[in-house]
Amino acid sequence: MSDRPISLFLVDNDPIFRLGLATILSSHSQWEIVGQTDNLADAVTELSNNTADLIILDPTLTDETLTPEQFYQAVKNSQPQIKLCLLSYDLTEEQQQELKKIGIEGYVNKGRSIETLLENWQRIIEGELIWPIIVTSQLSEVKPRTSRGNWLSRVRKSGIEQINYHLQVINGNLKIRPISKLDKLFLKGRRRELLTARWLVEQLLPVEVIILSTNQSNTKTINANTLISTGTVGRKETELKIFEGTVEKLEYNLTNVTSFLLEIDVLEPEKKKELLELVFKQFYRIINDLKFIETPRMQLSKNGLSIIERIWRESALIFLSKYCFNEQQLSLEEMEVLVEENEDLVSREILEKIPYFTDLFNKIVLGNESELKEMTSEGQTIDNQEKILQNTIIQIANGIVALILNYFSNHERVKKNLYHSEIVSSREVAKFRNRLAWEYRKQEYWQEPKNIFESQYRLFFFSEKGIDCTVIYAPRQQELETLSGLRWTVTILLEIRDAIAPLLRASVGTVGKALVYILTQVIGRGIGLVGKGILQGVGNSLSERDYPRKPTKPNSKS
Repeated sequence: MSDRPISLFLVDNDPIFRLGLATILSSHSQWEIVGQTDNLADAVTELSNNTADLIILDPTLTDETLTPEQFYQAVKNSQPQIKLCLLSYDLTEEQQQELKKIGIEGYVNKGRSIETLLENWQRIIEGELIWPIIVTSQLSEVKPRTSRGNWLSRVRKSGIEQINYHLQVINGNLKIRPISKLDKLFLKGRRRELLTARWLVEQLLPVEVIILSTNQSNTKTINANTLISTGTVGRKETELKIFEGTVEKLEYNLTNVTSFLLEIDVLEPEKKKELLELVFKQFYRIINDLKFIETPRMQLSKNGLSIIERIWRESALIFLSKYCFNEQQLSLEEMEVLVEENEDLVSREILEKIPYFTDLFNKIVLGNESELKEMTSEGQTIDNQEKILQNTIIQIANGIVALILNYFSNHERVKKNLYHSEIVSSREVAKFRNRLAWEYRKQEYWQEPKNIFESQYRLFFFSEKGIDCTVIYAPRQQELETLSGLRWTVTILLEIRDAIAPLLRASVGTVGKALVYILTQVIGRGIGLVGKGILQGVGNSLSERDYPRKPTKPNSKS
C-alpha cells in the first residue's frame, strides 16, 4: 500500500463537494481519486472495469434501481477486498444501526476536518471498523437567535472576508505579465486551497436562517423554498417575488420558441434544466455571500463584470467536472486551466453584453433600484427585473455550453450524456455549430446595431410555452456614437429607409390611385361601352334569326 497511492471512488450527488474533495486531495500525493459518479448504477458499472481501495458513499443517495445495501452486496460480490465508508451529515442512531448490520466498514460525518477524514479512511483500509457513537441527535441543526449561532456567524463572516481578500490579491497577481511558470503554479495551487476553504466554511459553519412566510403549500412553492429559503439574510417582498417567480418558471417547458438559436438548444431537456438551475443557485449563493460580508457599495458597482464572471467560472467548473471530466484525457487541474483560459473570450463575446446585470445586482444586494425604475413604469418593474434575472441565467448557461461545444463537441461520452437526441451525429453537431456561427455574425453585424439604433435590449425569459424573448427600452446613444464600419452602415441604411419610406409610400399610393382611376374610369368604361354595343348587336342578330317576321297577306277584293 505504501508503494502506490490509495485509490478512492466517490459516489455522491453533490458536484461541489466532489470537486472540493478532489481539489483538497490533489495536495495529498498518497491519495488518488480513480473515479466518481452521482448514482449507484453507474458506480457498479465503472467498478466492474476498475478497482479501488475504498469507496466513499453518501448513504442518502437515492437510486431507482439500487439501495445502499444492494450496492454494497454487488460490489462485494465482484471485488471482496474493496472497503466502503459512508460519508454524509449526521445520520440517526437507527439509520447507523441498520447500515452497520449490512457489513459496511465505516461511517464518517461530512462535517469533520480533512485530516480526520483521511485518518479514518486509512484505518478502515487497514481493517478497522469505524462507527462513531451518537452522543446527541440532530447535531447539524442550525438554531438561529442563539449566542453560539451568532458567534459562529461572525466567525463565518470574518473567514469569508479574509478568503475573498486573498483570492482577489492572487487573481490580480495571476494577471500580471510576465510571471514565471513556478510562481504561476504556486499561485494557482494557493487559489485552489482558498476556494476549497471557502466552500468548507460555507458548508460547515452555521448561518442564521430566516424562514420565508408563505400561505401556499403546493409543490412548486415547496421547491422554490428549498432553493432559496436558506439565505443568510432576509429578503424584501419584491426581491422574493423575483426569485420565487424564476424558480417556479424553471419548472416550465424550456424549449426555445424564439427565432433565435441559443447554445443551450444543443442540450437534452433535463440537462438544460439542470444547468439553468445550477447557474441560478450559484447566482443566489454569491448574492448571499456579498450581503453577508457587507461588501462596500462602491466595490460592488465597479466589479459587476467580475461578479458575473465568477458565476460563470464556478458554474462551468461544476458542470464540466460532472459531464466532461475524463481523468485519462483531462485532469481536474487541466479543466480548471481550460476554464481560466477561455474566461476572457466568453466574457467578451457573451457576458459583457448581458444588459442591466450590474443594476439588478446593485438593487438586490444594495437596495439601489434607481436605474431599474428609469427603464420601466412602476407596474412593470418586478416583471422586467425578473426577465433581466432570467436573461442573465440563460446567457451564463450559453457561455458554459459554448465552452463545451468548442472543446468537447465530438466526445462520445459528452454527446451521450448531454446532447439532444436529434443532435448526436457528427454531421448534426457540425450543422448546429455552423448555424450558431451564422447567428453570431447576424447578431454582431445586424441585430445588435439595430437594437442600439432603436434604443432597446433583447431579453430571453421563461414563459409557459418555453424560452421566449422580448425587448425593453434602454437609452443607448453613447453606444450609437461609437459604432463604426459595417455596424455603423447598418444604422445609416435603417435611417435612409426611415427617411424615404414615407415619400415612397406616398408616391406608390399616388401612382396606385392614378392606375386605379385610369383602369376603372377610362379604360374600364371604354371597354364597357364597346362590350355593351357588341352585346346589343349580338342580341339583335339572335332575335332576328330566332323570331322571323310573319309575311303579310295581300289585300283581296270583295
